[in-house]
Amino acid sequence: MQELDFTKHNLSVDLEEVKKMFSEDFNGACRHLVKEAFEGIMRLDLEAYLGADRYERSASRRGRRNGFRPRRLLTSVGVVDLKVPRPREGGYEPGVFDRYKRVHKVVDKGIKEMYLKGVSTRKVRDVLDALCGDGVSAGYVSQVTKQLDSEVKRFENEPIGDEYAFLYLDALSVRIRYELKAKRRLILVAYGIRRDGSRRLLSFMIGKRESQATWRSFLENLQVRGLAGRSLELIIVDGAAGLWAALDDVYPLVPHQLCWVHKLRNLARYGPRRDVEAFLAEAAGIMYAGTARKAAGLFRKWKRRWQEMNPKGVACLERDFHRLIPFFEFDPSFHKVIRTTNVIERSFKEIRRRLKVMGYFQNSKSCSRIVLSQFYYFNAKWDHMKKWIEPIGNYFTKAA
Repeated sequence: MQELDFTKHNLSVDLEEVKKMFSEDFNGACRHLVKEAFEGIMRLDLEAYLGADRYERSASRRGRRNGFRPRRLLTSVGVVDLKVPRPREGGYEPGVFDRYKRVHKVVDKGIKEMYLKGVSTRKVRDVLDALCGDGVSAGYVSQVTKQLDSEVKRFENEPIGDEYAFLYLDALSVRIRYELKAKRRLILVAYGIRRDGSRRLLSFMIGKRESQATWRSFLENLQVRGLAGRSLELIIVDGAAGLWAALDDVYPLVPHQLCWVHKLRNLARYGPRRDVEAFLAEAAGIMYAGTARKAAGLFRKWKRRWQEMNPKGVACLERDFHRLIPFFEFDPSFHKVIRTTNVIERSFKEIRRRLKVMGYFQNSKSCSRIVLSQFYYFNAKWDHMKKWIEPIGNYFTKAA
């Protein structure tokens, strides 16, 4: 007898032969094997349940067989039509199923993974249809994704290391349905950059408004989970008064940087429409000054030009000028990253895209699941990019 050779080469060759045996329909062959395996397991399972083999006489027998019933099971290799044995007295449910469940657990896991990567429920259904030859309803996908609520709870309470150098805070306005109508709500978001250059979306919370109490609750949760702020160099935020007040309560020793993009949006509301483009362009030029001293000089020049034509706009910028210049204390090569909250805005794009189709979230839990899916997507993407990230320690050198 010839000795079998299980080298890697021969195994791959043999696999090709197996594929040819099944007429290239490898998934079809796998479905046949799955069907045989599952039906064999159920036969043995029923024997154990009844306490006797087929045609066996036994005083301990709990019942008798009563043929089969059909059941379809969606597996990772496609739809399998199974013959499920049944006892005459009823009450038996095979272990390969959850009660009344027609989709295998492997597929449920795949549904959750796709959802967490940002795939919509309807697209998940289309993907399963393409891969497995049969799909599931969008309603079923929604039912499976509801199991992610425990994952949301876990994420909301997982520890956050105190190694972050820059913390970004912003809020996204969304509409969530409550009882009979959709109401405006805010998703508070925290994003951090470590000294090694890696980044992470850290936490989120749904709130009614950007009040001091709401933001303080959010920030205190970050602290409790480990972000004490000992390594923080700068916190970049928008102009919400409640947020600034909460920061003074929770992280009073860390410098706060007002987002230039948010401030320029505010300036756009002032003055004649015919002058707004030039007015904003010259104001934006101040943030490219390189140092706080040069920025102050540019501001004075800008003020002299626009004071008479747009006094309210000038006052708006002058009032917050001290909040707009802390980033100048860091290396100029890193100014672009820390003068705005744009890093969070990019993460909001996918949520906004979904809302264009949906209009509003069906409930707060649905909103949390969608936000968590975006957090997981971006965090996994950034983890994959770590090998190309450079440390940012040199950017903490104070500018001259």
